[in-house]
Amino acid sequence: MRLDGLRVLIVHEWIVTWAGSERCVEQMLQLFPEAELVVGVLDTRLRGLNDTTRRARESWLRFLPGSASHHRWFLPLHPLAFASLDTSGYDLVISSSHAFAKAVRVRPSAHHVCYCHSPPRYLYDQAHAYERAGRLSGLVLRAAAPALRAVDRWAARGVGTFIANSAYVAERISRVYDRSATVVHPPVARKVTGETCPPRGDFLLAFGRLVPYKRVDLAISAANRLALPLVVAGDGPERAALERIAGPTVSFRGAVTEREAAELLSSARAVVFCAEEDFGIAPLEANAHGTPVVAYGRGGAAETVVEGETGVLFQKQSEDDVVRAIQLCFAITWDVEKLWTNAEKFSPARYRRELREVIEAL
Repeated sequence: MRLDGLRVLIVHEWIVTWAGSERCVEQMLQLFPEAELVVGVLDTRLRGLNDTTRRARESWLRFLPGSASHHRWFLPLHPLAFASLDTSGYDLVISSSHAFAKAVRVRPSAHHVCYCHSPPRYLYDQAHAYERAGRLSGLVLRAAAPALRAVDRWAARGVGTFIANSAYVAERISRVYDRSATVVHPPVARKVTGETCPPRGDFLLAFGRLVPYKRVDLAISAANRLALPLVVAGDGPERAALERIAGPTVSFRGAVTEREAAELLSSARAVVFCAEEDFGIAPLEANAHGTPVVAYGRGGAAETVVEGETGVLFQKQSEDDVVRAIQLCFAITWDVEKLWTNAEKFSPARYRRELREVIEAL
């Protein structure tokens, strides 16, 4: 497929935070600077954050009260919102999808490429983690899951080409949708460039959204047992429950700015990453800031963490395994150059080049 003169539309589920999937969209727009961007909903507080959020056009979901602040409650409407988009004026539609953006439909002569961050975790192999949380949303999800899974598989049938963000996700796409996918890892870069690194501290860092499958509870339990300082940076529905189990050495920062995140990532002794993540950008962001990781050795981390060189992997999501991995991490003298080099393999320029190559080969 020749890219010159292509009329391109990029669709993305929602922008209610600025995280790894949104950075993928940012790089797609750099690859296709004339493309249009449509999102299901956009948190109005993020409208002026950067060029990507300013360019985003919202679907009709924006007219529904609470559709941004409680976007997951509106999941059953998302397939309809994306399927009803008028795509007749585009040659190429790229859906950035971890839910139902891939429900977008294209005209017969156009092509639909889905950059799949994951089949929806809460509908398939991690559904139990959300139900175990015991909140009303977990009970509603259990009741709605069969219908949502059917809609999700219907949406996948409209995709022309799947791109996965990791080999782990490519395997899940094969298992859930019976489709093959090319792997293009997401872009990773330092949070803030050109800054002087702060002094290295003695604290552990757990960084990310506080949701059930992230298993921040394991990092807290290990810090409690070892009596080590742990900083939890991020916010989410699990925060209150996590604060209840936290010992005196654990502190919560809540949501942090990019500059604050850079300072924490640069000064932590290690980042503790306990999730079975589809790709898991946090370990590589830690490496980009010269910091090793203690990570669960399943999912995307198994593809990006080099054992003994850029971090330590543990094989069971248990307190004992996390404790042993932290102790091993502290016993290693880390080569910062190797940490930086590992992160550079996943640069934004590399992401744009590989994405371009996949599309040109269509």
